[in-house]
Amino acid sequence: MQEADSIAIDQLTAKLYNCICFEVGGYPPVDNLKGLFLPTARMIRNDGEQPEIMAVDEFISSYKSRIDDGTIKSFYEGELHEITEIFGKIAHRFSTYETKFDLTKDEPFNIGINSIQYIKIDGEWKISSIVWNNQTEDLKIPERYL
Repeated sequence: MQEADSIAIDQLTAKLYNCICFEVGGYPPVDNLKGLFLPTARMIRNDGEQPEIMAVDEFISSYKSRIDDGTIKSFYEGELHEITEIFGKIAHRFSTYETKFDLTKDEPFNIGINSIQYIKIDGEWKISSIVWNNQTEDLKIPERYL
């Protein structure tokens, strides 16, 4: 059971990242996020003075508006490393990521950690929340997460 759950969580995480990635001239399948999360899930950016807490629909709307107004022309976020822990029908993943606005560049724009919480309902894993924090000059990602 644990191996099947681990595979399902890996697949769900890959879908999460794929929902926000796109190349110049394209558009991400960001609306697909709704099917990955619980209806009451929260997405929290916590690298500013105060956390920015959003429902999934709010995140989608904000992301789409930045694409539509040309602020974001392409975007890539991918997992560099992960540590996943599963206990029964709950799981947590520390997912170290890199982001790029220009997919032709080797160097990422940012790296950080997504803390993703999952729950299993009726045999299916869903995301209950995601909290992220980017690395800064003063806050370096520990080696064990790289």
